[in-house]
Amino acid sequence: MLTSTNPSHEDTHDTGHFVQFYESDASLTEDVGVFLLRALDAGGSAIVIATADHVASLTSWLDARLTAPAQSATHDALILLDAQATLDRFMVDGWPDEARFISTVGAVVAKAAQRGQPLHAFGEMVAVLCEQGLGDAALRLEELWNRLAAHHSFSLFCAYPEHLFPGAEQTQLFRHICHAHHHVLAGSPLRDAGSKELHLRLALAEQRARSLEDEMNRRRTAEHQRDAVLMNSPVASALLLGDKHTFQLANPRYLDMVKREDLLGRAYLDAFPHERGGPIAAALKHVYEHGLPIVHEEYRTGNIGDIGSIGNSLSARVYTLHFEPLRASSGKIEGVILSAVEVTGYVRARETLEKSRADRELLLAELRKANGAKDEFLAMLGHELRNPLAPIVSALELMERRGTDSAARERAVIQRHVDHLVRLVDDLLDVSRIIRGNVELDKRRVDVHEVITKAVEMTSVLVQQRAHRLKIEVDEALECVADPMRLAQVIANLLINAAKYTQAGGEITVSAMAADADHIRIRVCDNGMGIAPDVLPHVFDTFYQGTQTIDRAEGGLGIGLALVKNFVKLHGGHVEAASGGPGCGSEFTIVLPRASSETTTGNASKAIRVAEPAPVVVPRDEPDSSTQQRRILLVDDNVDAADALAELLRSYGHSVKTVYDPTAALAEANTFRPTVSVLDIGLPVMDGYELARQLRLRSGNRPCVLVALTGYGQKADRDRSHAAGFDHHFVKPLKPADLLEVIDNASDASL
Repeated sequence: MLTSTNPSHEDTHDTGHFVQFYESDASLTEDVGVFLLRALDAGGSAIVIATADHVASLTSWLDARLTAPAQSATHDALILLDAQATLDRFMVDGWPDEARFISTVGAVVAKAAQRGQPLHAFGEMVAVLCEQGLGDAALRLEELWNRLAAHHSFSLFCAYPEHLFPGAEQTQLFRHICHAHHHVLAGSPLRDAGSKELHLRLALAEQRARSLEDEMNRRRTAEHQRDAVLMNSPVASALLLGDKHTFQLANPRYLDMVKREDLLGRAYLDAFPHERGGPIAAALKHVYEHGLPIVHEEYRTGNIGDIGSIGNSLSARVYTLHFEPLRASSGKIEGVILSAVEVTGYVRARETLEKSRADRELLLAELRKANGAKDEFLAMLGHELRNPLAPIVSALELMERRGTDSAARERAVIQRHVDHLVRLVDDLLDVSRIIRGNVELDKRRVDVHEVITKAVEMTSVLVQQRAHRLKIEVDEALECVADPMRLAQVIANLLINAAKYTQAGGEITVSAMAADADHIRIRVCDNGMGIAPDVLPHVFDTFYQGTQTIDRAEGGLGIGLALVKNFVKLHGGHVEAASGGPGCGSEFTIVLPRASSETTTGNASKAIRVAEPAPVVVPRDEPDSSTQQRRILLVDDNVDAADALAELLRSYGHSVKTVYDPTAALAEANTFRPTVSVLDIGLPVMDGYELARQLRLRSGNRPCVLVALTGYGQKADRDRSHAAGFDHHFVKPLKPADLLEVIDNASDASL
């Protein structure tokens, strides 16, 4: 029990163990200074355990009111201690240790109390603890002060700033602090007020208390409503309070989600220790400290019954977690509301779709790989088919030059089938290039009549072989923008198709006219076998063929008409097929954009003629006297092809050296000094590209025409040979006339 040091009636308000809740530091300094001065004036002692600012202000206040002799006399009687430093001496893990308190603060009080004079103490350590959020520790310290008073006589003045108790949340702590003291010291406005003013202030305080109580009741009602909403929410919800995230509430859906029943009153990490360092614990901490909501997408619960388990099995459930801060009326964060919306169905559907897409991409990759392998196979097939054709063509040319009439019929048969085989290889590779999108057209303004004439020449052998009557009807001055070679190939394919499916001696008509001001129409008609209605929609499909007899009399790969459709489409036009049915012939129509021209007259007169047999060119038995001899180096690892071509060139009077490997070619070139070098590309050890570069490097300023001879004829192959230094690029089987023209135009430095 704290005792008074013989106080008079008027100052009993500040004796014993009392507390004051203050608004301003100035009023506190005044009240505490008077309290300390009363003990010092009576010859007693004063103890101050306060913050550094308050210690300084109290020292200044006392110095201003004590005379110099009095200051000297009170030097030992006034004990000044820093509140935080003193707390550090007896606090253990945020809690006052009683033994340390007695050995520190108790020792100071005991020594001062031994003088037997009045002892007044001002303590602010409890306020510092409340400021740090350690309200329970402050109450424990008040209890230790009371126990100390049972052994020593002193008056204790405790002070708390009012801002530590801003709302109803601190009412319970405020009440306990008041009960820990003998009385509460009113502030100077109440102590100095008259009876009427005091009653008015008391009445206002009572009204304010009723208002606060009403506000607390409304808040409790709101909290009950909130809790009811959360408990009956269709989504899993939980309310966690404080920095430990203690479960205040968890609705049935949440308990079912985590498969727990013992959560209320437990800290989150105590209930789910495996979640320490996990995403939920991190989200709770972040929201509580920063007051910002967080959404955690696709959190998975496993089949072991807790929200911390992440799994991918079919038994796993998937949730979207929402973390919302729970704020007090003061704005302070009190806790976190955690809600979980199940999205298992959506996630499983999405994952199924993603898996399907992944499987589709894998399948597409496999198909692309297979398609690439197919393209590579077709290119290699074309190369391998063309290689054996090269010596056959050269041999045929030699046989023709030797003029052996007894084998003329046999040579013609071989020549027709070689031409047919070359055409099949070219068509096959064209289809492959179109599918890959690697076809580039060399478009220019062309005369349709000239293109049709070229197509007729290309197919004249087959037409004549089958004794067809070919009629050509073409408007004059009819032009379009097209690749002349490809357009001639399109018309030739239609003519070949008509010739094959028309009985011997049939009629074929090729016509071209203006369809309108912007388009031209090219037709190929025959009176042949016709097309069945069920076949007609498919005639332009790649590799499609109608019903064939067992002898496959018409033959073919089913790609000719597919090429027609694709090449016409690349020209910006379209192709149509019509037939009256089996035995009624067929009609194919190409519609192309017409080239604009001021000189084009539209429906001009038609040129009509019946094709005559192609003239037979009789080869020379001897070289022309005007032909100059050239030195020609032939390099090909196909011995038959190299020897046959060499013999053919020698028959034209040229000097030819034949080698079969690149190393021998380099050695021969140094001594032979060729004017023209014809190089195969697919050579062993060193390919034709590198051989061409080496020959260019070693020839210096000496002119030499380099000719590439290969089974590869795509644009990329031609570009590569040009980059390697080749002047010409020929695809096997070589037409001897084309090579002879290059040789004749070459300039020989020795001439």
